[in-house]
Amino acid sequence: MKRIFITLATCSFVLAAILVLSSPPLLAHHGRGATYAKTELSLKGTVKEVLWRNPHIAIFLDVKDETGKVTTWAIEHSNISQLARLGYSRTTLRAGMEVTAVVNPGAKGEPIGLCQKIILADGKEIFLRDSLPEELQRGPRGVGKID
Repeated sequence: MKRIFITLATCSFVLAAILVLSSPPLLAHHGRGATYAKTELSLKGTVKEVLWRNPHIAIFLDVKDETGKVTTWAIEHSNISQLARLGYSRTTLRAGMEVTAVVNPGAKGEPIGLCQKIILADGKEIFLRDSLPEELQRGPRGVGKID
């Protein structure tokens, strides 16, 4: 009888420990880790990489300044399921493409941005934030708050 009690107590403790350790990620609310300026900035450059993953896709853009120095900008957009519903896929934007990204830059001057749209070399505009549902629009034209 004592052995059964010890086994049950041990199992209960292990189960409780698993629940306690796994609950913070389950209860966490995801939000934007960065703050963005209310102004827009156009960045002309070469796509270095596109991470097509949740919670938001990330576009890395190599931008040359007047002196030829290259800065890699990390540009955030919406989630993959929303963009897929709008007809975009992981092959819409690929490494090596020359594009102009219109972003709300990082509020602290860091090379990050919240994507408003991407303009391809032929002038076609893609990833337009205005085409998102109202609750996902962010920036000067959207309803979302930018700090």
